[in-house]
Amino acid sequence: MDPKSEILLQTTGCTWLSPISKFLGVPLDQVNFIMCQMFGLAAAFWFRLCLSPQRVGPAVRHAVASFLGSFFVIFCFGWYSLHVFVLTFICYIILHRASVRTVHWYTMIAAMGYLTVCQVSRVFIFNYGILATDFSGWVSKWWRHLFSTIWW
Repeated sequence: MDPKSEILLQTTGCTWLSPISKFLGVPLDQVNFIMCQMFGLAAAFWFRLCLSPQRVGPAVRHAVASFLGSFFVIFCFGWYSLHVFVLTFICYIILHRASVRTVHWYTMIAAMGYLTVCQVSRVFIFNYGILATDFSGWVSKWWRHLFSTIWW
């Protein structure tokens, strides 16, 4: 098997750090995730010092945070990041269309429904024939934690 295609079967994310992955003997998706965490920590210091609310407005801060977050997601998950963006877009539309009293229910139902469909299709339709990067597990836990915090 070609070494390039072997790397592509390990992750859907970026393959730039594959030499580090091979050297450490750690899967490439985990190396990508750790490097994003380390870069995110460094970016947080920069964000706090250079983009403080006293220096720049909220639009600039939101734009930089959105760009960095999108870059990290695409770097780690590659084309799987499409699921994160689709889910975010769906919840954003619901946020603007639903009433204040029911928006939390609609977003939870939409998010859990989308993640359930993704998980079921990955297990039963593809039978884990595609890469099994688990984007639905951590997002589901995050939603559960968020709504349990809001509810109580």
